[in-house]
Parts: sequence; structure tokens; C-alpha cells
Amino acid sequence: MRRLVPSRPKSWRCRSAMCLERNNALNRRQLLAGLAAGAALTGTAGCVATNAASGRQSFTGFQSVQDDIDLGRANHPKILRSFGGAYEDGRLSGYVQGIGLRLAAGAEYQQYPYRFTILNSQIVNAFALPGGFIYITRGLLSLASSEAELAGVLAHELAHVTARHGAERQSAQQVAQIGLLLGAIGLQAAGLPSGLMQISQTTALAAIKGYSREHEFEADTLGIRYMSRAGYNADAMATFLSSLREHSQVEARVLGLPPGQVDEFNIMSTHPRTVERVREAQQAARQQGGEGRWRRNQYLDQIDGMMFGDDPKQGIVRDQVFTHPDLRIQFRAPDGFHLRNSPTMVEGRHPTGAAMVFDAGPGRGAATAHDYLRHVWAAKSRLHDLESLTIHDQDAATAWIEGRGSEGPTHIRALAVKGQQGMYFRFLFVAPRARAGRWAKPFRQSGLSFRRISKRAAAKVRAYRLLVVPARADDSISGLAKTLPYGRFNEDWFRVLNDLAPNQGIRKNQRLKIVAD
Repeated sequence: MRRLVPSRPKSWRCRSAMCLERNNALNRRQLLAGLAAGAALTGTAGCVATNAASGRQSFTGFQSVQDDIDLGRANHPKILRSFGGAYEDGRLSGYVQGIGLRLAAGAEYQQYPYRFTILNSQIVNAFALPGGFIYITRGLLSLASSEAELAGVLAHELAHVTARHGAERQSAQQVAQIGLLLGAIGLQAAGLPSGLMQISQTTALAAIKGYSREHEFEADTLGIRYMSRAGYNADAMATFLSSLREHSQVEARVLGLPPGQVDEFNIMSTHPRTVERVREAQQAARQQGGEGRWRRNQYLDQIDGMMFGDDPKQGIVRDQVFTHPDLRIQFRAPDGFHLRNSPTMVEGRHPTGAAMVFDAGPGRGAATAHDYLRHVWAAKSRLHDLESLTIHDQDAATAWIEGRGSEGPTHIRALAVKGQQGMYFRFLFVAPRARAGRWAKPFRQSGLSFRRISKRAAAKVRAYRLLVVPARADDSISGLAKTLPYGRFNEDWFRVLNDLAPNQGIRKNQRLKIVAD
């Protein structure tokens, strides 16, 4: 838990020589280690090879093709856990795998066991692990409008694999660590800590971090090659890049972010795309002749009925309310908060900088919420005004913690509620210290809204579904968009889903994506 700082809030009740010789010996050992590391660093020049896909020389000497495969297999389960597992729809999963294998048939590296997985997440993203493990979220599937656009995304990720961008990045990190080791030896000799050497990153985490602009453009270029070889119209890569940009702009407005800023989980963050890059991709596509299949109707047939938004198994967000039917719990966020659900927590934020996090943790023997908050969850924090309370017949405890965030002094309100089987539900409400008073009441109301729901109410919670329907003569965008879960941004989202320009209307019998529960 970060140490965070507020004004005092209201009550939360519901109501000698040998040493010198030893140091000199240490310095000699460090010097020898530095010479060894230097030798390793200078020896890397012989580890540069020509990549079969890109045709350029790349430094992947620390990692073989088999290493790629081993890394992919080892990290595949971690990706699944982080993104809610694979989406359980055999027909749609087979469809995506089939498209991916057609693209992979034109790839230069046939040693990889290519595997294309739909992740059960509403986040709009796609990425790849080394060794041919490629992922696409169902959130991205809902945004694409043709098989060619889907093929463009898969081809781009396939290109990251065949160009071995992950291996290049990992080898570069290893070289950087050797460089840090050389520097750290000198630091240790001066008696300074060696912690600077410890800079590692898991392959699973690296998979969703952004590549360099050069890697991204290379992946576009190679991806267009694979699309064309598989018979798809390469223009689709450019059209979908445009859709992704429009989606990011809408998401920024929903999250209260500046227009040019994208969320850290968004595909435009992990795969930086600019207007210039879209134009470059379009030019590359035109050089391919612009021929090939689009298969719009076939694609829409496949995604018709697909889950949209949150999976109830992970809990769902409706407006300001989070409900978990399996746990049979519910709470309401303060007005103006945008909630994002994930397999492990619910995060919320407000455009003014206030934030909240909800999750659960094991009680570790704590018999009461008071003991849990004081001795388990916040054992290393200085708690202020710790008090016990009851929330809808549930044992709870709350306190506030002072600290400093990235933009100055902050205030955290911690709330723990006792659950079943030794688990505790937990809230953290965060506000800049200067605005702690303004948020005291809304945070209190949100925490006190936590309650258990009945089996009947839990049984009524269902996922949204993406449906494809023909437009009728009397249909309007406002009418068709009203079932989307984005409030005043519904029409913006509807236009992005259906590739409609700001002033473009709909026509009779046009196949449109709508959302229904």
C-alpha cells in the first residue's frame, strides 16, 4: 500500500589493517568480475544474424528460436491469468485460429507452433509472445468490421514474432544489465548499494509493452506482406488503424483524459500509432495493389452474439455500480467515476484526480475487520482514526492514511469489510490532500453502499451481447445507441463500432452492431 495525506475527515460510522586488506581483496574480485563482464559484452558482436523475415541484421544472439518457443510456452498461462482466461466460444476461437494459420502459412519461420488466442477481456488490445503465441481480445474483435481488418491485426502481431522483436528487446535488456553490472561494481567498491543491478522484466509483462516506432512500422510492412499472401486486401490494415485512433479518442473522453492521451492498456499505447503511421501503412498497402478479400458479412456473422463488456464471472460494471453475481456483492462508485473491471480488482478514477480501488484479500487469521485492517492489510502503515463499524449487517473497519503521490500530498481512506471463508473485501479511496474535504462524503457514501445481494438478484445479472442487425427505415443512431453502457458517450461509441463518420447517417438494411442484455 502506498503511503498517502488528508485533512481530518468525518466519522464513517453508519452512523584495524585486516579490514583494509579485506577491502582490497574485494576490489580485486570486483575488477576481475568487471573484466569478465566486459569480455561478454564485447563478444556480442558475433551474435548478430540476418532475420529471414525482415532481411536485416538483428541482435538476438542471446536467444535462439527454440528459446522463443520455450519462453512463449512458459508465459502463456500468465497471460491467460492476467486477462481473464481464454474466451470460451469454440466456433469463434476456431475461426480466429484458422485466419491466423492462413497468415502464418506465408511466414518465413515455420518452426514456431503458431497459436492464436481470444482473451476474455473487454480491453481493446492485441499482442504476441515470442515463439508464435498471439493474442487478441474480444474487445478488439467487437471493434473490427471485416475479416480483412482482423487479419491485419493478426498479421501485425505475427510480424512481431517473425521479425523476432521480442528476442531483440530481451537481448538488448541483457546487454543493458551487463552494462549496469560494470557500473555497479564500481559503486560497490565505494560502499554503495548494488540494487541498481536488479532490473528484470518478465516476458509476459514485456509482451504488452510498446515496441519502438521502427519495430512497429516493420511489423506493419511485414504484416501487409502476410495479408497479401493470404489473399486479404491490405488496405484493411490502414482502415482499422483509423478505427483504433477514433476509438482511443472516444476512450480518452470517457476517462476524462486529454484528447491526445490514451489509456495505458489501450492498443494505441502498447502499439503507438500516429496519423503519419496510418498514411505510411496506406501507402504500403497501395503498393500491394489494393486487391484481395474483405469478407465483411462473413466476419459479422461470426461475431454476432459475442459477449460485450464485462463477463459476469468477473463481475460487471453498469453505470456507477459494480455487481459480482458469484460473490453476491454490489457497491456504487461516486458520481463521475469511470470504473474499469479486471480479473483481480476494480479501479475507478475521476477527471479531477480522485481514484478508488476495490479488491479482496485473505484474512490470515484476523477475526475482525478492525484486526485485519490494523494488523494484516495496513500493518506497516500509520493509521489515523481507526474505527469499527457495521455496513448492512457486515463487520467493517476504516481509517485514513497520509502520504505523498506523484502530484503531491494525498489522502487515502481504507475500508475493510469481512466476507466469507476468511476473506476481506477492501476499498481504497484516494484524493489529493487539497481536495480531501470535497471527497469525504462521496467516498463515505460509496463505502457504505457495499452490500450483499440475494440469489434472485444475482441470477438476473447477465452479460451484454453484441448483435448484428439490419437497419430499418425508421431507425436512428440515437435510438440504436441507447442500450450501450457509456451514457452520454453512447452515440460516439456506436459510430466507432460501426465505422460511421461524425456526420454520417445510417441507411436501410445496413448491417449494424448493437448491444443488448
